Amino acid sequence: MRKVISYTLIFVLVLSFGTLGLTYAGSATQNQLDDVNGQLSDVKNQLKQGKKLENSLNKEIQALEGKINASQAEINALGGNIAATQNKIQEALAQLDELEKNMDVQNTNLNGRLRSMYKNGSVGFVDVLLGSTSVTDLMTNMDRVQRIYDNDKQVMEQLQEQHKIIDNQKKNLLQLQSNLVAAQTEEAEKKAALNEDKSVVADKKAEVASDNKALAEMEKSFLAEANRLKAEILAAQSTGTTYLGGIMAWPAPGVTKITSPFGYRIHPILKVKKLHTGVDIGAPSGTTIVAANGGTVIKAGWNNSYGNMVMIDHGGGIVTLYAHNSSLLVKNGDVVSRGQAISKSGSTGQSTGPHLHFEVRVNGDYKDPLGWISK
Repeated sequence: MRKVISYTLIFVLVLSFGTLGLTYAGSATQNQLDDVNGQLSDVKNQLKQGKKLENSLNKEIQALEGKINASQAEINALGGNIAATQNKIQEALAQLDELEKNMDVQNTNLNGRLRSMYKNGSVGFVDVLLGSTSVTDLMTNMDRVQRIYDNDKQVMEQLQEQHKIIDNQKKNLLQLQSNLVAAQTEEAEKKAALNEDKSVVADKKAEVASDNKALAEMEKSFLAEANRLKAEILAAQSTGTTYLGGIMAWPAPGVTKITSPFGYRIHPILKVKKLHTGVDIGAPSGTTIVAANGGTVIKAGWNNSYGNMVMIDHGGGIVTLYAHNSSLLVKNGDVVSRGQAISKSGSTGQSTGPHLHFEVRVNGDYKDPLGWISK
């Protein structure tokens, strides 16, 4: 009986320790699982933060370039105002010079009369009365004296009026000069702020270029915008027309280096297959860009991805696109001829360095520009 009880107790103890061991093992595994899940969560958070950072960086660049574009428009407007004010100043100076010349002539005439009166003595009523031989002669002489006095009075009134006009013209001139100085000061301040913003953008673009994730996001954003433009092109281009332009002209005269070809290619930095919707021509900033053929400008303005861009409708469903310009020389609706200057190259929009991105679209679809243009 004792043996049975002993065996029973041993069995219960073994069973108890076994259960305890399993519980302990299960707890350890759970802890490891929790640690892995925690690490996974940290990685996900890091990826999320990294994504936020790259999106934030690209959005910051877009916002700054939008600000730069607005500032450039303000500076252009100020430049127009300054030029107009300078023209007004030149006109005011010319008018003032003419007024002073007229006044000098009148002063000379009046001074001559006064000298004559001083030398010959004043001609008064008694002189006329004593010097007249008849009533008729008296009336004639009186009429002459009256006309002399009236003329002198008119000359004096004209001189007074001229003095007023000259004074007002001088005040106007001073105001114009004050406006000019104020506009020039404001222009200088805006240019300084503009250059500072451009410097910040250049730094941030360099940061994007060295950050593969940010660069991939930029490429993705650019392609999305390129696809979206198809509908805009179809809505804006002419219909029922024929393309008669033949082979197009090279859009960046003097610069022939292609830094990125058209089509799917292995991205030089990201090392993945990417679609490039046009050709990139390595034009230094400020290079004159020309229309590849004659046509009508259907878009000339800002785009977050393409930067300062121009689109020209050549008829027959064919549109050329010129992107990343530093400045534009045409506006919507302008009719341009083959080889006409339309912009200056730059690095605006989704771009990490100065170049011309050139596209040829047929009914909105991408075509290899090298099949349409000649160097």
